[in-house]
Amino acid sequence: MRRILFVITAALLLASPALAAGKAGLWTVTTTWQFSPPFVPSVLAAMARQQGLSSPRNGQPFVHHMCMTQYEADGRQPMHFNNRDYDCVPRVVSFRRSLMVMETICHGQVEGVGRSQITWRGNDHFDGTYAFTGKFRGDPARISSSFSADWAGADCRGVRIFIPQNP
Repeated sequence: MRRILFVITAALLLASPALAAGKAGLWTVTTTWQFSPPFVPSVLAAMARQQGLSSPRNGQPFVHHMCMTQYEADGRQPMHFNNRDYDCVPRVVSFRRSLMVMETICHGQVEGVGRSQITWRGNDHFDGTYAFTGKFRGDPARISSSFSADWAGADCRGVRIFIPQNP
């Protein structure tokens, strides 16, 4: 979850610079979430507030932004899709041609495993799916989403670059 949207998030990631798929800068991401139970996790609501957006709704498209670093674009660091409030660690499971599969293992207020599948269409668009099964604050939770993203330019226009926290 910490790297979802996230993903979603999930989210995204290359194993070596030779596999780079994206561009550094601002990305506009449209995500449709399905939450079970049908409440929006507080971290996603907080991410929306931080970007001046209304909270995501179950089954409704949610447009948000992420600022991809050059390291993420080069494939030296997994992409992120969310904020720092989850203790999750992403890893690339596979990357073949334009299809990337990532797994995210979460501990803390969110406990469980998420899996993302992302398809790159050139270096300025990707789309995919995310599925998480586990617990949110001790209660069983399932989250799934579909998302698409388009590069919006090199200027992140105030969207914070994700900086992983030191353990």
